[in-house]
Amino acid sequence: MHGMESSGLLLQALPGFLLRVAFAALCGGAIGLERERRGKPAGFRTNILICVGATLYMVVGELMATARGAASLDPTRIAAQVVSGIGFLGAGAILHSRGAVVGLTSAATIWVVAAIGLLIGAGFPVLGLLTLEFLQAFEMRILGRCRMGKLDLDFEPSGRARAELMLVLSEQHPGICRYSFDERDGRLHLHLSYCESHPAHHRFLAELLAVGDGGAKPS
Repeated sequence: MHGMESSGLLLQALPGFLLRVAFAALCGGAIGLERERRGKPAGFRTNILICVGATLYMVVGELMATARGAASLDPTRIAAQVVSGIGFLGAGAILHSRGAVVGLTSAATIWVVAAIGLLIGAGFPVLGLLTLEFLQAFEMRILGRCRMGKLDLDFEPSGRARAELMLVLSEQHPGICRYSFDERDGRLHLHLSYCESHPAHHRFLAELLAVGDGGAKPS
């Protein structure tokens, strides 16, 4: 009967469906937890929803093709729409602040989480987990170990300056960028430890120097 699933089809599809959703929640949650700890808007729950949502869309296409027995029904057409639609979420995560673009990492994360969800929804949950593990180990293996450097900067003590600094710093990976603040002598002091061996890891320094109308000074 069209419009209602048969009990046989439901029992056949349910175990695989639950398994895929569980794997999607696991992968999305693993990425989202790291983002949540760094205070990013797209955090734990958001990444779970993105990954599970992409998985569900992929499963919908497969179930429709199975239920209707239509060889001409291509499940990947729904996946293609997910790829297009996820770009809107990524665009919304990108912000412009004082001429600098921030949020690119969040946008890229959203894109990859959706891709992992589609992979799981296509029936390859183990590959989804392996992709997650590979992504976590990829950067360090390719680029090599980071060599940490230290830098102290002074800023005018204002709530706006601190907010702009936090916006830039929170986008950096905590493993390659650690920082602390203190105020003394009428100045806001930023103590920064960062990776100086890979240019991609310290490009954000230019954004820090631009905070407060470029009034940052080495301590």
